[in-house]
Amino acid sequence: MTSFTRSCVAAAVVIALGVVGVVSLPSMAAAEEASPVTSVRSFRGMNEGRTQLFAESSSVAVDEGTDWGGAETLDVPQTKSQAEKDAEAAQQRAEEEARRQAEQQAAAAASSTVSRSQVRTGTDSGLASYTNIDYSIAPAGFNPNHEIGDVGNRYAANNCTWWAYERRHQLGLPVGSFFGNGAQWAASAAAMGYWVDNTPRMIGDIMVFQGGQAGSSWGYGHVAIVEEIYPDGSVRVSEMGSGFPGYFSSTRVFSDTANYQYIHF
Repeated sequence: MTSFTRSCVAAAVVIALGVVGVVSLPSMAAAEEASPVTSVRSFRGMNEGRTQLFAESSSVAVDEGTDWGGAETLDVPQTKSQAEKDAEAAQQRAEEEARRQAEQQAAAAASSTVSRSQVRTGTDSGLASYTNIDYSIAPAGFNPNHEIGDVGNRYAANNCTWWAYERRHQLGLPVGSFFGNGAQWAASAAAMGYWVDNTPRMIGDIMVFQGGQAGSSWGYGHVAIVEEIYPDGSVRVSEMGSGFPGYFSSTRVFSDTANYQYIHF
């Protein structure tokens, strides 16, 4: 090949390489400019941040000890107003004060002096030893050592029957455990052999009220204990019941004594 020919070929190769270089450079620049737009990595970071933000905003802390009621039954706990709480507290204080007064009055009644023997056994009344009783006026066939029917106080607390039982024990006098409601006591005692009539004779007699007498319950009647017998024949009694302040009273005096029945012993 001649020198001229070689020079022409070399020039053609240089020109060709230059053309290719000029054409390829814009293509690479375009790829580099498009790269940030199509990058998945840049958007992934933003999405993860938004997901975590959403998760934190929807998180709720719940106290396991809180009672929110049953979701299925809508058993939502009820809250009381301050006025309701104050009313309940006042009622509780009143009940405690009533119980305290009843206990004090019962203790005072128990400490009263009774001029009689305290003889009593578990199987009979033990009243044959009472020398201040005129047995000539007792019912025919009366046996002072009759069965008493006492197996402990079986009457509801704060009721008149409960107090009558307790007070008779304090005075050393017999009393049955199952005489029934107040109005039934006279008949129950008489059936067991107790001396029952319409005259108050001694401290500790059980005064029996029929239904409606002196404000007693029409359905249950009432019983009280004779605490004093005055020269005119009237009596003062001690008694319990829901109608008395603190469930106890020892101030009522009755002059129409013949209208009631009395259980002696």
